[in-house]
Amino acid sequence: MPKVDEVVFALKTFFGAMAALYLAFWLGLDDPYWAMATAFIVAQPLTGAMRSKAVYRGIGTLVGGTMAVILVPNMVNAPLLLSLGLACWIGLCLYISLLDRSPRAYAFMLAGYTAGIIGFPSVMTPGMVFQTAVTRVEEILLGITCTTTIGTLIFPRAIGPVLAQRIASWVRPGINWASAALTGQEDSTEISAARRKLAVEAHDVAMMISHLAYDTSHLQTAVQYITRLRIYVLSLMPVLSSINDRVSQLRELNGITPQLQDALDATYKWVQAGGPEHADELHAQIIALEETEPSWPGLLRASLAVRLAELVSIIRHARAIRRHVFNGDAAPGSALADAEFVAAATQLNDHGMALLSALAAGIAVLLVCAIWIFTAWPAGAGAAIMVAVACSFFAVQDDPAPAIRRMLINSGIACLGIAFYTFLVLPRVTTFTELMLALLPAGLIVGVLVSRPATFATGMVIGANGSTQMALNNGYTGQFAVYLNSSIGLLFGLAAALVVTRLIRSVGVEWSVQRLLRAGWKDIAAAATATGPQDRAILTGRMTDRLGLMMPRLATVSAGGDFPATLLMRDLRVGLNVIGVQRFRARFPAVAQTAVAEILAGIAAHYRNNPRIPFPTDIRDAIDRAMLAAASDAEPLMELSGLRSLLFADSPPPDLSTTLLPAR
Repeated sequence: MPKVDEVVFALKTFFGAMAALYLAFWLGLDDPYWAMATAFIVAQPLTGAMRSKAVYRGIGTLVGGTMAVILVPNMVNAPLLLSLGLACWIGLCLYISLLDRSPRAYAFMLAGYTAGIIGFPSVMTPGMVFQTAVTRVEEILLGITCTTTIGTLIFPRAIGPVLAQRIASWVRPGINWASAALTGQEDSTEISAARRKLAVEAHDVAMMISHLAYDTSHLQTAVQYITRLRIYVLSLMPVLSSINDRVSQLRELNGITPQLQDALDATYKWVQAGGPEHADELHAQIIALEETEPSWPGLLRASLAVRLAELVSIIRHARAIRRHVFNGDAAPGSALADAEFVAAATQLNDHGMALLSALAAGIAVLLVCAIWIFTAWPAGAGAAIMVAVACSFFAVQDDPAPAIRRMLINSGIACLGIAFYTFLVLPRVTTFTELMLALLPAGLIVGVLVSRPATFATGMVIGANGSTQMALNNGYTGQFAVYLNSSIGLLFGLAAALVVTRLIRSVGVEWSVQRLLRAGWKDIAAAATATGPQDRAILTGRMTDRLGLMMPRLATVSAGGDFPATLLMRDLRVGLNVIGVQRFRARFPAVAQTAVAEILAGIAAHYRNNPRIPFPTDIRDAIDRAMLAAASDAEPLMELSGLRSLLFADSPPPDLSTTLLPAR
């Protein structure tokens, strides 16, 4: 049964749609049902998301309408050329939208298939395309205005409190993960779940932050702080992974000194306390961990101290930001934002998948247009519109086919409902009030479906397709032949999109995960062969962004669990150590330069081929030679020790008896 807030949202959505329909009737617009359909499409339970979607839909509609006005009159006498032009435009807009992983992508996608919505039906009357475009824009803007006005003024549900709740849910998983890493016990089911939650939440919250500018809550002015908080959470991941490995290795070697154990215990207690207080004292205690012992355990302890200092700095600033945003404490400084261990805000673009999606959409549109042209099918325009919408709307998914199949089924259900209303209910309706009462049950069902994330797409499809296929206008015009033709066109367009998607665009989750891993391999190989300075923050941002993209996919895979995510985190740490070696390369003595070059070339070659097979022992021997030759330079030694620990975890530790590790 629907909850109270779901019923309230459903009522708001329904009355927004009815207000848009009434005003469209009153203004005498050509197709008033488009205003009602837009009201259902734009509807979002969260006010900020609804308002941002409304803005981007309005922009996309204007751009798409303009392109239709440009293409149709100039190419109407060459139907195949016009079809090719619209298909290319739809594919181009889809390609751009898939490269922009923000709410702005909606504007690009709308600009694509809106040109089809306006252009395809206008081929029969090309001289009226400008008027059609203007009217369609008016109808859509009317629907947007009515929905956003009612959603903003009547029981608005701000996105800020929801975002605050999501951020608060980071605390316990973060504490659990940090506590486990400090004791060297990161590998457990509970910690695996904590890692997954942090990665997925940090990825999802990025989209919610984009909506804050359109929100009505006090968090509207805290975008920069929440963005920085998300970056700090991403930056924690490689630091905690490194701490866990160092503690585990030192425990196996009995290399944890009393001073280091005291620092680990103090850090553990501070993490559990949950506040930024006493961070300076803890940081000073960690910095005081000096290492002069020329041994492998001494080098691991020095590296662990650096990671502990980074952990305390990140958590301290993250907690200060949370208190500022949610409790009104003093605004924290931004000194940590430029630290090299803090991830850069990076979003990756998959040009290959975007191009494949655009190609599938273009081919599907051309296929349906060809059938439409050669059969002179009256409902061909509707089929072309639906194939463009379906191929665009679900292109962000690994395999859009199941979603298109559900859309096809839901549209079939909507067609049955349209028949019920068109031929049994509407002939008995004489006033707008009666029309509202007749549509109320269906409108409430659609609104409740839209309010739930699991059924959002179903509700939007039924609401949008039901509104457009019912084609409400001033006066009853129900004709069975028109209904049947339009319904067949709707279903045929979706079926064509399903077939083409299955043949060209469908890929599995495992394939996408491997693609993300391979992209990381390319980054590491590039870092190993780079001749100029590399940015640790950018690599961290890129790899953690891939981790956020990977985690939701891994949740749907029964075999393998989080193993690919573990591999990706390991690759990230290898890449960071490679960048460190590159940074300190000039400080290695001449006798070590050959070994360093051999290390970097070997790592680059290995990641270009297959890094999942064991690394050749030649790289390990080169690392050992470089470490011995580096003598008393601590920073290059720590980068090399990190590489050796990651690439040759099962090998016995090197003999560093001739190496003098300096005090820090």
